[in-house]
Amino acid sequence: MEDFLQSLIEDGYKKNTIDTYRRVLRYFFSFLSLYNYDLTDFDEDKLCGYFSVRYKTEKSFRTAMSAIQHYLKFKGIKRRLRFVPPENAEFKEFRPITDDEIKRIELALSSLRSQDLQTAMLLIVHLGLSPSEIGKLKVSSFGRFMGIPVLQENKIKRFVINPEVEERLSKIKEEKLPISPLLSTTPSTIKVTFHRIMKQLDRDYTVADFKDNYVARLLKRGLPIDLVVEYSGRSLERVSYINRVLNLQSKADVIEKSLKEKT
Repeated sequence: MEDFLQSLIEDGYKKNTIDTYRRVLRYFFSFLSLYNYDLTDFDEDKLCGYFSVRYKTEKSFRTAMSAIQHYLKFKGIKRRLRFVPPENAEFKEFRPITDDEIKRIELALSSLRSQDLQTAMLLIVHLGLSPSEIGKLKVSSFGRFMGIPVLQENKIKRFVINPEVEERLSKIKEEKLPISPLLSTTPSTIKVTFHRIMKQLDRDYTVADFKDNYVARLLKRGLPIDLVVEYSGRSLERVSYINRVLNLQSKADVIEKSLKEKT
């Protein structure tokens, strides 16, 4: 570690930055020791969870991940870490996306020439899948569980609750081999297209917003929280927070309606 910090000094990094990196790396080494990991083999989800306890703002979390990323590069380890902190109420408020907004987005997506790219965008909008998750899906990932259409590939699990998405995936399954990639488009292309569409619509929605809204749709259908966690990829803390927001809104509507009727 000291060799790495010395290289930063030689590169002109300020003392405050050096001290911050030293603290981050000591915390990183304690994480590796706790879980018996080494530099080349550690669980990134556990790393994010471990660091989010100590680094509670998005800026501090990103700084910590950046320090680790720099250190791994210095050690000759090729690995790109996520710079997005775990989503919870501390970092980000839940932003409901209305049906009218969804229809407006769908209309913009219909102008895309590539059917695969259209489908990828719909997987973001309706299932809350990220571009990297979409890139991991194969044709065999789409199937049925107890008669319900699902996408499942290792840790990626989604109930396919949108009819258009289900229809598109069923068609792909009929036309392609099971081992083929589900979509013939790359995560980077999906990511660039998503940001272009949002800019075109003058909206600042992120993939995380669509993940949250997928969670909300499952909760509104009455699924228990543990199943929503399993089939959304969101943490228990985040799902519980969204559930609390939805219930509060529901109670407010009921009270307002009752009072208006009485008046």
